[in-house]
Amino acid sequence: PGAPTPASDAARFFSPDEADVLTAIVERIVDTGLPDAPRVRESGALEAIDRLCASLDPELTRPLPALLRLVEWGPYVFDLAFARFRALPPEAQDVSLRGWMTSSLALRRQGFQALKGLACYGWYSQEESWRLVGYAGPLLRAGGSP
Repeated sequence: PGAPTPASDAARFFSPDEADVLTAIVERIVDTGLPDAPRVRESGALEAIDRLCASLDPELTRPLPALLRLVEWGPYVFDLAFARFRALPPEAQDVSLRGWMTSSLALRRQGFQALKGLACYGWYSQEESWRLVGYAGPLLRAGGSP
């Protein structure tokens, strides 16, 4: 018999491919442009987003995998670019996301807002990001000590 699956793997919400698309989106949304900013892929941001989505009511999160596929293939449909989102250079990814943000289609704007909320939650819940916004951390640490 094989080794038991860790509990963290059992609670996975996003498939590996969906997580990769989400990572590319989060990287663009929270990009500070600062060379010394921590990389999203090296933080716990995606794991935090995954845990949150796995813990929410499935009625709320069911559309997220489809939304990620739409963003991934959106450049073909909305931007007439013959590449998937992940294959685009960062500047073109920003243009694609801006199209979602400013779209005349309410559903597309709402999708962008959902992704932006998840990106900000994941990124700013990580200690590595706090110094970028001047946040020194909680006044009280876990256990009640300063």
